[in-house]
Amino acid sequence: MTRTRGANAIHALAELVTTLAGAGSRERGTTVNVGLISGGTGRNVTAGRATCGIDVRVTDPAEMGRIDDVFAGLHASDPRVTISATGEWNRPPMVQNAASQRLFKEAQGVATGFGWGLDQASVGGASDGNFVSALGRPVLDGMGAVGDGAHARHEHVLVEHIPERTALTMGLITALA
Repeated sequence: MTRTRGANAIHALAELVTTLAGAGSRERGTTVNVGLISGGTGRNVTAGRATCGIDVRVTDPAEMGRIDDVFAGLHASDPRVTISATGEWNRPPMVQNAASQRLFKEAQGVATGFGWGLDQASVGGASDGNFVSALGRPVLDGMGAVGDGAHARHEHVLVEHIPERTALTMGLITALA
């Protein structure tokens, strides 16, 4: 028979990861990603401590309160385990506003003039544009390089698209001048 005197923090964290992952909602535009986990000191030692790093992204400001409630309600099934959650929202979600819509229509007109299509997209990333958008100012995010694999080992830029993106940016600046 194996006897354990302490609570296993890794086991408790595993329970919480399931709860946290379940808080994400594609329908609401909310993602919850537990991207880092660490804990324990050895295979034959009951883990006295475990931590995780979590990335949360929302597209609707109302979701921020719901996610805050999820974190506030976290508890372990083992009463010996203490949970501490730290962190804060580091930027508001980028919500489409009328000013951004007008700016996009202008960019779309420039692209059409070059014989290109230009569609809106939302990828759930975060940028400093989130702060500007929250102020009701126009923001076009994603005007930069075309590529794939953001933040991954295979991240790359497609060099052949650089002239087109540069022309689009310059055309928009000219149209607004």
